[in-house]
Amino acid sequence: MWYVMQVRTGREEETLSMVHQCAADSHMGVCFLPKYEQKKKFAGAWHLVQALLFPGYVFVETEEIEKFYMGLKQVPKLTKILGTGECWTSIIDEDLRVLERLLDEEKTVGMSTGFLEGDQVMIVDGPLMGLETVIRRIDRHKRKAMVEMHMFGRVQEVAVGLEIVGRA
Repeated sequence: MWYVMQVRTGREEETLSMVHQCAADSHMGVCFLPKYEQKKKFAGAWHLVQALLFPGYVFVETEEIEKFYMGLKQVPKLTKILGTGECWTSIIDEDLRVLERLLDEEKTVGMSTGFLEGDQVMIVDGPLMGLETVIRRIDRHKRKAMVEMHMFGRVQEVAVGLEIVGRA
């Protein structure tokens, strides 16, 4: 099951490193930071860079959240594992399916390529292919698409990389 830890924004990598140092045990499961690829222009050329898909959160894949939580007591600056009341809440199956479809083996959403047909976006390549209905808006200048996802108990928009190559 996948769980989510809320951490200080900007300290995700540091917190992930501390979790690996302090709670490195077989019961820990897998901790990771989902990322997305995007193209940015600097030094006169376009470069493929990675950014956090969910700033302020570290994801955990474990079947034993109780043992994992006990190991986390040694990690400073950890905010909390998301849940309701005294119970931790795993990511629901519907949201998990969308995430697993978008993420590759390195837990990264790759760049997608598409074109505009009138007001509609048609994706021809990449992880967004077949998910055109969840795209809420596009920033062609920044080569990003804002995708609607149900995460952390609410609907939120998440940025992913999208290159629009033209109009049909």
